[in-house]
This record gives sequence, C-alpha cells and structure tokens, in this order.
Amino acid sequence: MLNESKEPLIVRKNDIEIARILVGTSPFIAAGQFEKSFQYYMEFVMKRGKVAEILSWCLLHGFSWIQALDVDFIAEEIGLACERTRITPTLIISTWNKPEKAVTRFKSSKPKMVLAHASLVDRLNTSLIKRFLAHVENLGLIPGIVTHNPNNVLPKLKHIDKIKAVMVPLNYAGLFNDNVKETLRLLREMKVVVIAKKVLGAGRLPIDKALQWALSRPEID
Repeated sequence: MLNESKEPLIVRKNDIEIARILVGTSPFIAAGQFEKSFQYYMEFVMKRGKVAEILSWCLLHGFSWIQALDVDFIAEEIGLACERTRITPTLIISTWNKPEKAVTRFKSSKPKMVLAHASLVDRLNTSLIKRFLAHVENLGLIPGIVTHNPNNVLPKLKHIDKIKAVMVPLNYAGLFNDNVKETLRLLREMKVVVIAKKVLGAGRLPIDKALQWALSRPEID
C-alpha cells in the first residue's frame, strides 16, 4: 500500500513506525513451504542478481521496507539493489544468529528491527529469548520475535516486556495457522506491533483477497 507519491504507507503504534506492506524474502531462499520451492531455487538461488532485479523494482515503486532473512545471499542481493537504485531500504531482520552479526551483515541498509527467528523462539527457551531481545535493544534497534506456533508460544511469552513486535502466520484461509481467531485474540492482549506473515499462504491464495483481508484486520499493523 502506497500513498500518491509512491512512498510506503507508514503506521505508528506504541511509538514505533512500520510500513503496512513489507517485501518478504522467504521465496528467494526457496523455503520449503512454497509448492514451487525447487523452481524458486533454480530461479533465485542459482541465478545471482535475479533477486536484486526484483528488489530494485520494489524499491523504485515505493516498496522500500524489506523483511530480510539473515542469509549472506539475501544481504548481497539487497546491497546490489541499493547500488542499482541508490535507494536505501529499511529492514526488518529475522535471525537465528547473534543480533550484532545480523546487523553487520546488512550494514549497507537501514536495519530498524531485529526479530528472533521462529527456530529459536518456538523452543520456548525464555532466558535465551530475553538475552536476544536485550542484545537488540542494546544495539539501539527494536526487538521482537517470530513464531510459527502463535497459539502455543504467545501465551507463554506475552509477559516479556522487551517484546516490541511479533511476526505470526495470518491469512483468511487459516493456512499455516489452524486457529486464526485465537491468534488475533491473543494479539489483542499484547501491546506489540503485529506483522503478519504467510498472508498469501505461501503463494496459494489470491493476492487481492488475501491483502484485503490482512489490511482490514485492526490487529495487524
């Protein structure tokens, strides 16, 4: 969603600004949830520069906020897109690594938020999660979490006040989340920025309907 000047529509919640639409990077690493993951591997991973081409189009058309997986290949492609367009994107990084390493990897862009990846969060090691969030905060960035299992994870972590943002699977069809209604209820109880992932159901849902649903939900930022 853009305004008339091709600038991203920014919302503000809890003194945190975020774009309503982020450019995701999961397809570019051929993540297994995509039915066309092998095709994506051949098109994106094996053809360096192809992702930069897509990201350049996004940047030039006002989609300048990127949800970046902490992978060298993704960092390189974002850097190449920056060089081509001379536009510096704002990044929401998700990482299973040390936050400072992720920030260094993407230093050519503007990291704003660092989220603990679901592979870390869904193990529910509270002390580890708290240390991660504290490290992000010490870097002067906004800390948050990603979870693949929100209805199990959020009730156990919602007391952690350093969680400023949550990324969860949400779409109208309930793909990758078998109880969206419960997830939305839990999110209403938390004072956090809510980022929806899997809005398109990993490419299985019609784009217009999926985006209209997500943009209409007051729980989703």
